[in-house]
Amino acid sequence: MRVLDLYITPRNWRLSVLATALIIVFGATVAYSADDLKPNIVEALDAADTVKAMELLEAEIGLDPGYHMNYNQLGKIYYERRQFGPARDNFQLAVQKKKKHWESLYLLGRCQLELGEIDEAEKTMSDGRKRARKFDVAQFDNGFGLVMMARERFSDADLAFRAALILDSSNAEYHLHLGDANFYQGIPSLAISEYELALQVDTASLEVYYHWAEACLEMRDYTCAIDKLKVVLQKDSTHAPAWMRAGGIYFKAAMSISTRDERKARFMEAIGAYQRYLELSEVKPDTANVRVYFEIAMGYVNVGGAEQAVKYFEDVLSIPYVPRDIYFQYGKALWGVQDFVKSGEALQKHLTWLEDPDNAEATRIKPVELYQYLGDAYYYRKDKDFYSAIKYYSLSLDERPDQKRLLYNVAVSYHNEKQYAQALDYYQRRIDMGIDTSKNAGIYKNAGYCALNIANQDGSDDEESLEEEDMEEPVDSGIDPNLNYYEVAVGYMEQYLAIKPEEVKTILLVANTYLYQLSDCENGVKYFKRLLEVEPNNCDAKKALGYAYFGGVCTKNYSKALTHLLSAQQCLAATDGACNDVDLIVWIAQCYHTRAAENSSDKAASSDDFQKANQWYTKCLNCEPGNQVCKQGRDDTSFEF
Repeated sequence: MRVLDLYITPRNWRLSVLATALIIVFGATVAYSADDLKPNIVEALDAADTVKAMELLEAEIGLDPGYHMNYNQLGKIYYERRQFGPARDNFQLAVQKKKKHWESLYLLGRCQLELGEIDEAEKTMSDGRKRARKFDVAQFDNGFGLVMMARERFSDADLAFRAALILDSSNAEYHLHLGDANFYQGIPSLAISEYELALQVDTASLEVYYHWAEACLEMRDYTCAIDKLKVVLQKDSTHAPAWMRAGGIYFKAAMSISTRDERKARFMEAIGAYQRYLELSEVKPDTANVRVYFEIAMGYVNVGGAEQAVKYFEDVLSIPYVPRDIYFQYGKALWGVQDFVKSGEALQKHLTWLEDPDNAEATRIKPVELYQYLGDAYYYRKDKDFYSAIKYYSLSLDERPDQKRLLYNVAVSYHNEKQYAQALDYYQRRIDMGIDTSKNAGIYKNAGYCALNIANQDGSDDEESLEEEDMEEPVDSGIDPNLNYYEVAVGYMEQYLAIKPEEVKTILLVANTYLYQLSDCENGVKYFKRLLEVEPNNCDAKKALGYAYFGGVCTKNYSKALTHLLSAQQCLAATDGACNDVDLIVWIAQCYHTRAAENSSDKAASSDDFQKANQWYTKCLNCEPGNQVCKQGRDDTSFEF
């Protein structure tokens, strides 16, 4: 599978289309002379039947292998077909048969240039400059300039094109090439001057407008560039290659623009021009038009058309061709349509592609972005792979530690894998980045859940479902034995309640932790009372407040305890039945019993409490006849009133 660099820069885009442009401009040169060929060959050429013409030429060569013009004409046919290898071989034979056949020598050099045989092309063009006749020397000056362009020796190319123009100032192609040399020397204004001269010589030329548009782009004169394109398209709106070239220039303009709206507009124009080309040409994805499909895909990526981009990336990969970074761009587009499994597969192919040192040097994708998308591919898929997500997110965070979403996703990944200490570490890193909206307040709650799980040390899960953030480095920090994780937990929960003050479940969790785990009467009572303010009929809160004053967490106060316990029992009986919570009934009975014993000096009050205790012990036995505590309590209080 071949690898193609399709990223656009002023230099590689201009040079990549130069060869095609030269074929167009040079079309008139590869004509034939009827006087030099047999009539039947001329007849076939006039009928545009190049297959028959080639058969006749091959036959003539068999009869007379020494006649140079048959090789010359056969080479021209191959040249027009862009079959530069056979074309080169035939021009070479023509020159061998007639050393001073300058046209064949010149075309030999052009074939060598097309085939990347730069040294050979330079030798051929230099030979022609030395030996050819005056008019023919101009062509070799032009050819030598093209060799210098290929070597990126633009000042030498400039001199060669000027030499050609001294000999033949009426040749539009020479002005065009001199303009290109000026362009690559960083003087687009001089390039435009030469393009204007080329148009004066050849008013029908369309090629000049493309080069002119590119020079305008280099000068950041986008209005000028678009105007020149419109000239071409207005002259022949059905000429498919014109739309292809226009698409390339629109795409290049988009890549050069920083303004968001204008950039998007240029990408849309590039997509439209390329699609018009595909409509007119009816070409299918192949090596000849891979750039068209790739740049349509990239255009859609840049305007938010992920679904369309996926289709065109798949067209490119089906050729098969591998433009630079295409697997990443394809994976990114799949991410955009939330096909995270296929996105991960494409991004993994990009990692494989990077194993080649040349590719690793050529890539334009920053590791921070690559690993972020890889992490997402494993984190957001339906069957989540949290450890893989952690691996790639961590690599991205190594490059840029301030990525809030990634810090949070790593925390949630560890949390789901019950690695609570690591999860808590990442929640805190995310919190350190700032939590200031209700959108991500759940980070505090998740951190609190982690701390509770560490504190419990029994493998039980306190959390409900984890709070997730919208899509927009694992460190084994361990557990600190010097920390009271119950205190850590309520600290996070209180920060959450500062943002969401009326969430009942969290208030209850904080209140329970203070009262039962931390034995903190003041804060436990405070949060249970706060819970009753938010939800006045919360039976659990009433029961807990009663327990606080009866069970010894707070200073014992049986009167306060009974107030809350009786309210809790009434609350539960109304919803779940009188026998729903036998323990609560036992607590009420024991509370009356204990207060009666402590108030023995007040006979009337004590007797009343013994009687009520007996009644509640009896209620307990009605609900649970075998309850030994209630049997003993009933018997102990029966004779006290």
